[in-house]
Amino acid sequence: MYGFEATAALAEEKSTTVDRRQSVVVVGEIKRGKSSLVNALVSSRVSPVGVEATTSASLVFVPTEPDRGPGLAELVFPGGTRRVSIEELPEWVTVNGSHVRDPATQSLPTRAIVPVADSPMGDVVVVDTPGSGGLDSLAAQLSVQSAQQASVLVVVSDASTTLTAPEMDFVRDVASTVDSVIVVVSKTDKNLRRWRTVADENKRLLHKHLRRSVPVIGVSSVRALVAQEMVDDQARRRGEESSGIVELRQMIAAGLGDGTERGVRDGLRTALEGLRKVHAKIRADIDITEQGSNALPELTAQRDRLQELKDTSAQWEQWLGRDLTLARQRALTHLDGELDRVRTKWTTRINKSGMEVLRKNPQVFTAEIEADLLAAMTGTVRLFLDELRRVAEPLFESPRIWEQIEHNIAASMSGESLTTGEVASKRQGLLDPSILSMGMIGTSMLGALIGVGAVAGVVWIGVNLGYKAMRTGKQNLLNWLRETTGSAKASTARMLEAALALGRPEIVVRYRDYIRTSIDTVQQQMSDAKDAARLDAAGRDATLKRLSNNLRVVTATMSEIDNALVRSAGRSSESASPVPPTPDATESETNS
Repeated sequence: MYGFEATAALAEEKSTTVDRRQSVVVVGEIKRGKSSLVNALVSSRVSPVGVEATTSASLVFVPTEPDRGPGLAELVFPGGTRRVSIEELPEWVTVNGSHVRDPATQSLPTRAIVPVADSPMGDVVVVDTPGSGGLDSLAAQLSVQSAQQASVLVVVSDASTTLTAPEMDFVRDVASTVDSVIVVVSKTDKNLRRWRTVADENKRLLHKHLRRSVPVIGVSSVRALVAQEMVDDQARRRGEESSGIVELRQMIAAGLGDGTERGVRDGLRTALEGLRKVHAKIRADIDITEQGSNALPELTAQRDRLQELKDTSAQWEQWLGRDLTLARQRALTHLDGELDRVRTKWTTRINKSGMEVLRKNPQVFTAEIEADLLAAMTGTVRLFLDELRRVAEPLFESPRIWEQIEHNIAASMSGESLTTGEVASKRQGLLDPSILSMGMIGTSMLGALIGVGAVAGVVWIGVNLGYKAMRTGKQNLLNWLRETTGSAKASTARMLEAALALGRPEIVVRYRDYIRTSIDTVQQQMSDAKDAARLDAAGRDATLKRLSNNLRVVTATMSEIDNALVRSAGRSSESASPVPPTPDATESETNS
């Protein structure tokens, strides 16, 4: 009746969309029991643990598939993947692994994909991030960026002491971008008398610093793993429950939901926007019916203004071209500053730390360089899109139009590749899109927005060369850093050019269509005003009554949707509500 059938269809489509990109990211300082906790979560001893087994690359635990069976791990290298046995995995992904320590190793994996059969976590992806000697050191930024991709973030602390200052800073940083955060007090079996006091104090500190409730739960991973190997079902169930791992899985499940909540909210918001347009149209129809011919002068003025905009579209396009060019220049100026910061930071660190320090863990250092380069690119793209939004969004009545344009612009940025002076051929599409969609690349959400190719081109080739340069001397590493930042600038500039090539005609065509439909709407309103002027009193009253009833129905429906959105948000926040402490555990837990 009101011409918003497409909006209704879109709302229905969104409301039935299930968000399957669910992931649990486990972070923490070294020797907190992260890897043991991951093993307990997936009920399999697949993540390397032990006194010397500190992980140096992210481990991504996924359900088994026909082409990814248990017993093998898929190492992700620049340019491809390699499958190894689970037994060989520690040699590639721990700081003391034979391949990690071997100077002859040409390239190291940045992550490993480990299929797990019959995991209690179901289809949920679980990520064990590299341990660090303090969350304010090398791996901190990588952990933050991985955390921003999480559906649920699990922060592992120690039962022997309350959260450290770096841990609290880390939780504060990520809490604003992750809805569901859980703090696990690990190794409760080693601190039977103290862990509950530590957990309560952690709750108090988190509420004080975050102004929100964050659940804190005690877990003994070793007891959980021992229980999982028991033959007797009842004994196994009791052991798992007393370890705290069952309760942790339940909290994670509550934080994840069933994958439909986000789709429902998107559908409700789309429907609400459409109803606001219907509400405005009915309100305008009521005014026209009440005013009759008196509404014609204002409507005529609106039509004339719109016609003038249509007639001067050629001049407007010139101004638009100027604004878009300036937006690109501002973004590239920002990129120059960010890349200078990256070069300065790493030149200083390379000169200060010395090559021996860098070579001790090239995976951590090259991964941090990867994160810095991508952060510079994504920050530039974010600034560019913000500038485009500032220019384009006011042109349209609905913000959804700009969202559609932005989506198309983002799609145009994918597929970009990067070549440095030390690479003979371009590398493109090196990143597995399924891993990207799961958010396991250790970058911000905008990493997905700017496209797989851009991430692969800059990051993966850069990491590959970084390994080689780090192994061959400081000057080579500095040369590589200079060339890579220069190539990152050129790659980003090409992406922005592609965005402008697509974005400008998108904006122009959408704006012309908006002007045309607006003129048609005003002309229809003028016709309605003339018809209303010819109505007698009874006809006018009947029309007003019908419109008023419609307005009440729409207003009531909008109120219901607002309430539904509030309830949906409440269900999401409930996943972060505290859960009572678990019983004591009685076994010792292995450091990891």
